[in-house]
Amino acid sequence: MREFLKRGPDTPLSEAQMSAAPFSGWRGIGVVLTTLFGFGFFNVLIGVFGLLAAIIALVLFISLSTLIFRWAQPERTRS
Repeated sequence: MREFLKRGPDTPLSEAQMSAAPFSGWRGIGVVLTTLFGFGFFNVLIGVFGLLAAIIALVLFISLSTLIFRWAQPERTRS
């Protein structure tokens, strides 16, 4: 995981090394609960603001998440 986090902004994601830790049951439960929470939140957006606003919000959320993830992080010095 450290190699993945330490990659440079010009390193493709395919070159990043993922953790060799096995997929645990707790992680699987977390993935399912997060997916259900996101699904419920999206349905609330549809019910409150309508389908068009919910789709725009979803596209904006995904775009901003991608932008923040790909943003170059400043190098930190260890003290």
